[in-house]
Amino acid sequence: MSIIGRSINIGLVLILCLTIAGTAGATLFYQESVEGLDTQNSQLQSQNEQLRNDLNEARSDLEKAREQMQELNKSLETARGDVSQVSGNLQQTEQQLSETQTELANTEQDLQAAERRANSLESEVQNLQSVNQNLRGEVDDLQSEAEDLRNEVSNLEGQVSDLEGEVSSLESENDRLENENDLLRSRVDRACAQIEGNKPSFC
Repeated sequence: MSIIGRSINIGLVLILCLTIAGTAGATLFYQESVEGLDTQNSQLQSQNEQLRNDLNEARSDLEKAREQMQELNKSLETARGDVSQVSGNLQQTEQQLSETQTELANTEQDLQAAERRANSLESEVQNLQSVNQNLRGEVDDLQSEAEDLRNEVSNLEGQVSDLEGEVSSLESENDRLENENDLLRSRVDRACAQIEGNKPSFC
């Protein structure tokens, strides 16, 4: 009977040792997993912060571009008003020239004065036409610049949308890793609670 009892005791001791060794191994595995997740979580948080900074910079650039576009739109409206005024002056001057030509036909005595008047008015017409042409060129340049800014605004809006999507994805991944981290910690705590006697330092 004593030999059988001793065999049973030795078997129980071996089973107990194997159980403790298995639990310790699993605990070490969970600890390494938790440490790896902590490192990955830290890296994701750093990357998330950088993306947030990039997003803020992109939003700032977008706001500046919008302000520039508004200023250009105001300048464009002013230039259009100037073109309209010059066109009105040109029409008025052409009407005066027509009246002067009629007066030249009816009044031979004032021929020389009328010719000087006509020459003066023709010079004014040319000047006004030149001014009108320059203003039209300026309007075209402003419209082209405004279109470029619209394209830039569109590109910046696309970058902001992409960054916001990436930030949202990283935040979701971060939440998932935190949940997994909490689950692994809980498993480690349960494993530590099952160890009898001396426990590992991470318990």
